[in-house]
Order: sequence, then C-alpha cells, then structure tokens
Amino acid sequence: MNYSIKITGMHCSGCKNLIQMSLEDEQLQAVVVDNEKDFATFKTDDSEDAVKSTLNKVFTELGKYSYTDLKAI
Repeated sequence: MNYSIKITGMHCSGCKNLIQMSLEDEQLQAVVVDNEKDFATFKTDDSEDAVKSTLNKVFTELGKYSYTDLKAI
C-alpha cells in the first residue's frame, strides 16, 4: 500500500536526504521526500499500525522533525 505523511522541521535538501535515508533504512520502499512541500510518500506491505510504529521510531530518533497526517493513497 502507498502512504503519504506531512513532515515538519525540514529546511533544506540535507534534511530531505536524512529523512529519506532513515525511512529507507526501515525497509519502506519507493520513498520520495519533498522538502519544499513538506511531505513524503512511500510504499510498504506492513499494516497501518506497523507503519505508525516505524514512523514513530524514525522520527523519535531524528528528533528535530515530526510527521502527521498518515494517509493511505
């Protein structure tokens, strides 16, 4: 399933790259992060609860970024 999230705290392409690599490290696929529009999309076969758990882990570890509005697309 494909998902999108809104991301706060991104300021540059370095932020974008860090978030993208962190999401890919958690086995999320086809990750696209847009630092100008403050969102990301990705694909995974995991359940929505598992996706939330993964996102909470990633954004807790990153610290200065946060996500909201997890939506299946």
